[in-house]
Amino acid sequence: MKIERINDNTVKFFITYVDIEKRGFARDEIWYNRERGEQLFWQMMDEAHEREDISFDGPLWIQVQAFEKGLEVTVTIAKNVMDTEDDSELGSLLRSAIDEARDQQSVLDQLSELDELEAEADAWAPLAMETNDFEAIISLSKRTGDMFSDLDLKLYHYQDRYYLWIDFPDEMEPEDEENALSLLAEYLTFSTQTQPMLEEYGKLILDGDVFAKVRHYF
Repeated sequence: MKIERINDNTVKFFITYVDIEKRGFARDEIWYNRERGEQLFWQMMDEAHEREDISFDGPLWIQVQAFEKGLEVTVTIAKNVMDTEDDSELGSLLRSAIDEARDQQSVLDQLSELDELEAEADAWAPLAMETNDFEAIISLSKRTGDMFSDLDLKLYHYQDRYYLWIDFPDEMEPEDEENALSLLAEYLTFSTQTQPMLEEYGKLILDGDVFAKVRHYF
C-alpha cells in the first residue's frame, strides 16, 4: 500500500486489489459488505499511524476513487468542525464513499469487458503511475532487480510530479504483471495522465530500463 501525505490534514492511500486480497478481503466484500469494508479502512488507518505516525483524531472527510487495478482513498481531518462524528456517522460517511467508488468500479468493469473483446485476453493496456517525491523512484529501483528490464518504460517530470509510463509486453505472464504492479503500487499511485499529454508538456527524464539507470546514477 502506498501512503502519501498531501499536507498536515490530508493523506492519500493507494492499494491494489492484489494487496487487498493478500490482506484477506475478497474484492466483492469491499463493495457489498459494510463491516468488511470498514475493517479494511481501519487497517489502512492503523498502518498509516504505524508507518508515518499519522493521527486521525477528529471528524474525517473520506473520498474513495476506483481505478482498474485498485483503490485510491483520500482522508482529510476536518480541524475546524465543532461537532465530532460518532462511530455510526463515520460508518455512514465511509459507506457512502465506498458506494460511490463501487459505481465507478461498475463502469470500469463494463469498459474492461468491452476492451477484452478487442484485445488479447492477457494483454494489459499501457498506464501511468505518479509520485511527487523522486526518492520514491530511487527506493523503488533498489527493489526491482531485472523485473522491468524488458518493459518499455518512460519517466517524465511535469508540474512538480514524476510520471512513470509503463507498457506491458503482450507475452508477459499475467502473474508477473500482477506482481510488478503490486510492487509499483507500494511507491507510486495510478495516474489519469495520458502519454500524448506527457510527451507534449512533460520533460522526458529517462526511458528504456529506467530503474537500472536510476540505480546507476543515484
